[in-house]
Amino acid sequence: MRGTVNQLARTLALANRFITEQLEQHGLAGIAPSHGDIFVQLFAHGELPMCELAQRIGRDPSTVTALVKKLAGCGYVSTAKLPEDKRVTLVALTERGRQLQPVFESISNALADVQCRGLGDGELEALDRTLRTMQENFETALEGEHA
Repeated sequence: MRGTVNQLARTLALANRFITEQLEQHGLAGIAPSHGDIFVQLFAHGELPMCELAQRIGRDPSTVTALVKKLAGCGYVSTAKLPEDKRVTLVALTERGRQLQPVFESISNALADVQCRGLGDGELEALDRTLRTMQENFETALEGEHA
């Protein structure tokens, strides 16, 4: 079991490669797997303040700002300052970005099909519980460092 984190890292790298290839097959070479969570949140909510978007996807705000800038440069999202509070930047999908929802759903379904192949419901539930426990263990350990 000592290689669990290594196995997770290798699995994530392969999943990201799969997603990248799927994106390229759909002619979306400018989008990276790291943009996926942003799209998912914006598909669900329309627009979000940058800080809330960062919180929802569990990423550092500066990282999300860089990812959003790239998507804005490609014409998939727009940003605007909130009129009543210029410190708040709203992120919203453009029409071009909204048109990607069916493609993202297709890629997500393909990813789920591949990752679950050969695994039963019980195995998937056990894996989910195990990963959640590991995440909680790391969160607790990290909180202990900051206490």
